[in-house]
Amino acid sequence: MRELLYLGPAETFTEQAAKALNRRLGDEFRLVPKRSLEELIESVDASTVAVVPYYNLYEGLIQETLDLITEHRRAIAAAQRVAVRFAFGRWRGAPTDVVYSHPKALAQCSTFLSKNFRESRKQEVLSTSEATRIVAEQRAGAAIARRQALEKAELEIIADDIGNLQYGRTNYTEFLFVVDDDSRSPFSESQSLRTMVAVIPTVDRVGLLADILGQLAFFGINLLKIHSRPGLVDPPDNTPFEHDPQMFYLEMETPQDEPAFRLCLESLNMRLARAGECSEDCVRILGKYPLFLEE
Repeated sequence: MRELLYLGPAETFTEQAAKALNRRLGDEFRLVPKRSLEELIESVDASTVAVVPYYNLYEGLIQETLDLITEHRRAIAAAQRVAVRFAFGRWRGAPTDVVYSHPKALAQCSTFLSKNFRESRKQEVLSTSEATRIVAEQRAGAAIARRQALEKAELEIIADDIGNLQYGRTNYTEFLFVVDDDSRSPFSESQSLRTMVAVIPTVDRVGLLADILGQLAFFGINLLKIHSRPGLVDPPDNTPFEHDPQMFYLEMETPQDEPAFRLCLESLNMRLARAGECSEDCVRILGKYPLFLEE
């Protein structure tokens, strides 16, 4: 059975996303947890795929994910959105002087903690499931995690759905299903609704991003997300750049008119290359993929 790697341990939101995607594929993969994003992406090959966190509504881009996909030339085959709902649990009747959780979870539940457990010490750990394990083993303290994880550890649920709210919107995280080559995507090409593109210029100048976005607007391409990152290029002759070039990740809605979309990317690559602002491979398609919502 082929392996589907995910950022472990078990009982995390990443495992929830991995299970949801695996169900769509008839449970053909065996789920295997890994300890780091780099290990996940590096391990993807012809027989192994991975599910990695990519974007959170409140916290934004998980920067390392797209950088690793770009550096290791992997491909995105699908995205899975998972609603992020945290619960607060403690060992039965134990004091809540220490609250354990992943730093992202603590940040995303800051309003609840400030209102109800201001004096409790907040202890960051590697994952929400790790927080649950610590509290269950020590029989002391409290944990913020998925309700299912707290119940499995037989912790007492004090409060549910404790995450911060922004403009009345429930938090969510999007996860990416990563393969070694887009030709091996297990999802139908007709399902593709989104395309992720990395634009990697070798220079930094005023108006560069405006020119890039202008190409998308000219061809009528709907931009869904844009992320700016330090460029993945080395300075010539090891001389430091005066201004470090920025690269851009563009997540776009893939239109039905595929020829127009391809022409947009080819035109963008040609314009940047002709101006000496990037190499021939500076506009890379990281994947065309469907977005699945939590069932």
